[in-house]
Amino acid sequence: MRCVILVLAALAPSTALAAELWPTFDGSWQWALTEPVPGGLRRFGYVDAEPAGPATWKIRVTCGVEDPRTGRVVSRVVGTGTSTRARLPGFGGRFDLKGGRCGTFIITQDDRDPENLALYGEFDEGVPECPRRGVGALSSGD
Repeated sequence: MRCVILVLAALAPSTALAAELWPTFDGSWQWALTEPVPGGLRRFGYVDAEPAGPATWKIRVTCGVEDPRTGRVVSRVVGTGTSTRARLPGFGGRFDLKGGRCGTFIITQDDRDPENLALYGEFDEGVPECPRRGVGALSSGD
């Protein structure tokens, strides 16, 4: 229930912004965020999106903890869901994991700097395997 409330409060489709800022609903994208955690480890979160309709993307979210020195993944979760644009410049979504857990993310854009692909974002605390917040890299997913 908490996931639903967070998403509804933060997101409402806005096709006007979709026409002004990239990514648009007719293309794929990926956003990647990492953050250090105690013990020399690192949390990672990847959101992969593909078009799913007039104002949504279908997403796959992969989060986990890895050892950046060796590349060994300590834990990993994968969820699926949907994403859309918010009324404010940015986008986010909700994803479901096995076992009934869910998570949300939101990525903020600056409509005065639409070319900037280093975007601040947050994952909610409901999925501890995901990084909390920081500046991640947005790409076309290629």
